[in-house]
Amino acid sequence: MNSVFEIVSLARRKNKLKRELLDNEKKVRDNRKRVDLLENLVDYIKPEMTQEEIMTIVKNMKADYEDRVDDHIIKSAEISKERRDISRRIRELTEQDKQAHQPKK
Repeated sequence: MNSVFEIVSLARRKNKLKRELLDNEKKVRDNRKRVDLLENLVDYIKPEMTQEEIMTIVKNMKADYEDRVDDHIIKSAEISKERRDISRRIRELTEQDKQAHQPKK
């Protein structure tokens, strides 16, 4: 009985570590993107530019990133819908299989 509890405990710990690892990888990726963004700003902004020109660049970059966020939100919704459809289909097939293999009375 203790081994079952240990297995469950270890499995939960393993899953928690996997989530932490994914979260940490996301943070690394996000910070790399921020570094790239700042490097891009340095490339675009020139000493002779006016504040208005700099603000235009920043606003355009912001709009581009907002569009990308919207695209990712839409893609996530499509992926979630497909996952739900697959889960529903699996349940249907499992139920059909159970009914097909039930002993006849």
